[in-house]
Amino acid sequence: MVAAGPWVRDVWHMLELPGTVTVRGRDGRDYERPMWTYWCLVEGTLGVDPSYLLDNDGNLPPVVHLDTDAPLLDDTDGSLVTEELWGIYYKPDFNFGGVQGGAMPWVVEQPADEVAVDPYGPDSTEFVVGEDFERMWTSALAHAHKRFEGKRGLYRRAPTGGIGAFTPDSFPVFDTFRENVHVIADSNHGYKMIGVGALVAKEVLGSGRRCSSRSVSPGTPRGSSTP
Repeated sequence: MVAAGPWVRDVWHMLELPGTVTVRGRDGRDYERPMWTYWCLVEGTLGVDPSYLLDNDGNLPPVVHLDTDAPLLDDTDGSLVTEELWGIYYKPDFNFGGVQGGAMPWVVEQPADEVAVDPYGPDSTEFVVGEDFERMWTSALAHAHKRFEGKRGLYRRAPTGGIGAFTPDSFPVFDTFRENVHVIADSNHGYKMIGVGALVAKEVLGSGRRCSSRSVSPGTPRGSSTP
């Protein structure tokens, strides 16, 4: 069983599986798309007491996801950050010691085979957050909650972030390939995938329901993504 996260590209090559997949567009035509596209994930932490964002009963709230087309203004000088659709997510996090979250990832333009997955995370020289993320995310927090206004100075500057390998439609793939290798290609859905490991283990051991998102094979159209 393989659950290699962003390194799934290399496992895919080892299994000699196709580097492209046929996707049927909304126009009814079939298009060849790369099997893997890397996205850069942007995250950071605001160094406030995590209890700053607990609910009225003192409990941890759900992760907040905010998406809006309202103009986003810089919380420091009022300049325009963006007037296009933007979104963030955030939560109190006692492990990080603050309010932790992120914003929309950006697509890595290089073909998947040219992307340097290693060194990963904070050791990367390419795929970590910078001042643009700090400005956007802290301004967005201030947009969402008055309590975060003027708090940019508490942002923890660190090389955070990473990259993830995404399928053409960004849905995960769980399936058996080459008859004996079960692959979990999770497209960085993270905690939303916690139950998958148990389901896959049951399938590998020959018990329980089959856990399969869709097979990927040459010439098989997938999804209805816009070309």
